[in-house]
Amino acid sequence: MHGSGKMGSMDPFEMVMAMWYKASFAAYSELMIEKLKKRIEAANGPVMDKVADALTESMDKEWQAMIQKSSAKKELHEKLAKIFSEAQLKQK
Repeated sequence: MHGSGKMGSMDPFEMVMAMWYKASFAAYSELMIEKLKKRIEAANGPVMDKVADALTESMDKEWQAMIQKSSAKKELHEKLAKIFSEAQLKQK
């Protein structure tokens, strides 16, 4: 129900302070993430680039294999459908 519970009992000042506290915590966390990213990039950037390249290459190969497998399954499905269809026609 609207206006009930903890929010209904808080005064506007407490609500604003809670929002600002939560926002400042989020801002500090975001800033720390940005700083850490810069440090990690400086220390490990070239290695991480190689890792990213290897993972991307592997994922691309897996994707291509999935597409080929899907095509093979579709082809088999079509062949089987044709075989069963021809068999039904012969039985009539």
